[in-house]
Amino acid sequence: MTGIEHQKGSIVRGGIASAVFLLGLPIVSARVAFGRMDRDAACAAIAAHFGRFLKLCGAEVVVEGDLPQGNGGYVLCYNESSFVDVAAFCDVMWPHIDRAAAADLYAYIPFGRRMARKAAIEMVPRGNRAGTERLLAEVVARVRAGERQAWGGEGRIAGIDGVGRFKVGASLLAIRAQVPVIPVTFYGGHQIMPLGSLRARAGQVRVHFGAPIAPEGLTEEDARAFADRLQAAIAARYAEMKASAAVVAVDVPAVPA
Repeated sequence: MTGIEHQKGSIVRGGIASAVFLLGLPIVSARVAFGRMDRDAACAAIAAHFGRFLKLCGAEVVVEGDLPQGNGGYVLCYNESSFVDVAAFCDVMWPHIDRAAAADLYAYIPFGRRMARKAAIEMVPRGNRAGTERLLAEVVARVRAGERQAWGGEGRIAGIDGVGRFKVGASLLAIRAQVPVIPVTFYGGHQIMPLGSLRARAGQVRVHFGAPIAPEGLTEEDARAFADRLQAAIAARYAEMKASAAVVAVDVPAVPA
């Protein structure tokens, strides 16, 4: 297969995956929103839909690192470089968290807000500081009581081959609740399907669970510095994963056209 043919095949693959995902999303949303589903069933239905998208893209999700142990609450903080990373999160993360968070723009999906409530996904009101503070207070109380909350570090899909600037949301949650942060690094989504592209190259999305980082002794004035620390930890792991992927690519013999 020539390079041009391979490129065309990747675009066709990505286009089909995206079309199937978008056309099926309102159906899945309605099933979850109005079906007799508890939280686990709702999350399973969402995971199945995102899993189909990943399979059509040729993406395999690999979970690695030290999975969280014990029953205490924590904040799980992660990066997202591509929509493929979002799909990988929805495909594998539910057993490790009690609640997730998403920008309230997902409420524009038909029945999206109702679906989110069923799946215990918090809608974060962008540009509404008072609303965000109310939500943070609710989340802090639940995390103190032992819930496991996922909260994206960048607050959006970064769209780069790397880790974007972290916001302070996850740091504030951890500091206020005095619970550890589990840093989770996603690598491979950008390589499979960059943000804004229909090209889908088959490959792995690696999801690495890092060691807990505790906010002991920190106050809210330290939230920015703590966010930078979390960003640096995930960025360092991302760089390691990128370097190891490059070594594997070099070691694989070229296939004659």
